[in-house]
Parts: sequence; structure tokens; C-alpha cells
Amino acid sequence: MVRHLRSIMRITWMDNVTNKGILERTGLPSMEDLIRKNLRWTGHLMRMSPDRLPTQILYSQLSSGLRKSGRRRLRLKDTIKRNQKLSDIKTNSQQIHQCKAIIK
Repeated sequence: MVRHLRSIMRITWMDNVTNKGILERTGLPSMEDLIRKNLRWTGHLMRMSPDRLPTQILYSQLSSGLRKSGRRRLRLKDTIKRNQKLSDIKTNSQQIHQCKAIIK
């Protein structure tokens, strides 16, 4: 996201502006707040019924199709796992209370 903001604001790496500085200039919340909101939305999505479209997208897999060469694009699942790791949330059921405390 910050990469796109950099291109919109025409800030290059030579300008030596941190990601935090870009978020402050645009008036957007910090990355921690954005990750917390993402994890909160993910919890909501996991409680949805399986016939809803967002839940189907979360648990879907590509059955066929061509992929471009190079690094794969991040799936929603990969982003959620990365955010859990950044927030020190374990994925086993014993850490549910810690997850709820962070999301609140």
C-alpha cells in the first residue's frame, strides 16, 4: 500500500522518506492499526456462513489457469498469515484469548 502512495505522491527512494513519514503526510493510520483492522475483518470473515462470497474467496483455490513467471502474488491467506506473525498471534486454539485481546 505504501508503495502505491509513494508513486501517487511522486516520492522516490532517493527522497529518503520512511513509510511512517508517508502515512503521516497522507493522514492515514499507522501500519499497526491497519494490520489490526485487517485481522479484525478476517475474524469477521471466518465467522461468516460458508455460502457467502467473501468466505468462498478466502477458502478457494485455483483449479486451472496460467500464471505469470516470477514471484507469485500474495493470496489473502498469505497476507493473513503474515499479519498474524507480525502481531505474534499463534495459530493454535490455545492462543484465541490473545488474538481477541489484540483485536479489541
